[in-house]
Amino acid sequence: MKKIIITLVLALGALSFTAAPLLAASKESAALQQSKKKKTETVTFTVGMHCKNCVKKVTDNISFEKGVKDLKVSLEDKTVTIIYDPAKTNPETLKKAIEKLGYKVE
Repeated sequence: MKKIIITLVLALGALSFTAAPLLAASKESAALQQSKKKKTETVTFTVGMHCKNCVKKVTDNISFEKGVKDLKVSLEDKTVTIIYDPAKTNPETLKKAIEKLGYKVE
């Protein structure tokens, strides 16, 4: 009986030494993924839009640009606010994409 108890204690001790680095690695991985998600920037452009079709055209096209995470288009304010990943795109590229649709961008 003593041999069984000693074997179990040793086995549990070995598991705790093995599991500790794995737990630490998974916590680091989760922290790294969260930090990647947080690395976004926001840019707002004034765009010469005048109707709902303009809003739809900008929304449908710019939302699929590389690096765009979120997009808010306001016809009232004539603004396009873009949340993007700076590792994948930049404001100048986004501005050119809007201009390519035929709109004046400030």
